[in-house]
Amino acid sequence: MKKVLISIFFISLLMGCSTSNTNESEENTSTLDEKTEPKIDANTSFRLPSPVELFILIKSEGANFVQEELHKADKAGDYLDKEKKAINFGIYAADLAYCTVFEKQQETHTYFKTLKKMADGLGINDGYDTEILDRIDNNLNNSDSLYQITNDSYWEVCTYLEENGKSDVLSEILLGGWIESVFLSVNSVIKYEDESPIVLRITEQSFLLENLIEYMRTLKNNNVSEIYLKQLIDLQYSFDKLIDNPDGVNITKEQYKEIADKIKAIRMELIG
Repeated sequence: MKKVLISIFFISLLMGCSTSNTNESEENTSTLDEKTEPKIDANTSFRLPSPVELFILIKSEGANFVQEELHKADKAGDYLDKEKKAINFGIYAADLAYCTVFEKQQETHTYFKTLKKMADGLGINDGYDTEILDRIDNNLNNSDSLYQITNDSYWEVCTYLEENGKSDVLSEILLGGWIESVFLSVNSVIKYEDESPIVLRITEQSFLLENLIEYMRTLKNNNVSEIYLKQLIDLQYSFDKLIDNPDGVNITKEQYKEIADKIKAIRMELIG
């Protein structure tokens, strides 16, 4: 059983997931290149991404709300298989967090309703029920309460999935949520500048990407994780190139474009 602990640091505006893998299968059945897959200790804990933290940071750096880049809520019914539904649940959860952080009341209501329907389809009974929707409606003009409610909902979903042994679904939700959060951040960059604080926040996502990759590697016999792992590892290679930059150069325009293009390509595949 995998133990997932979700910590919400509302005062410090940092929210994340920590996952401990307590039961590994004896044989690694992954088809990933073994040279790129390190041994993972059974008691390793992972700092996993949530949709909200990056939005808080980029908003504080002056990012604008880019509504046209949100995943269309009316597309939610297009996802029929469980894996795609879970991935896009994560994407919509990121969109909800984005709307909440930027205090977009009507959009917050719309995306919460979308998530409620998807949660029903995934058999997720906690976090997005009618009672929470009523609380959302009653607090649309109270940004602090709205933010807390949406955070609580995300926490409850992660806890529910952990307690019911659905690590595969949780990994798919985390994948969708992380990709969407970086995708929206990338689209907040109107013009590349090497010292742009938003660009620097995006480069910092390398650390969370590493943890997401290592967590997904613990999921055995999961074809979906295996497919997207290869793309995430390729994306990590692009982030790793930044290590070799000379002093004073965080990221070049070409490196940023490479990372942004890969994020956009993965996101396009996830919503397709």
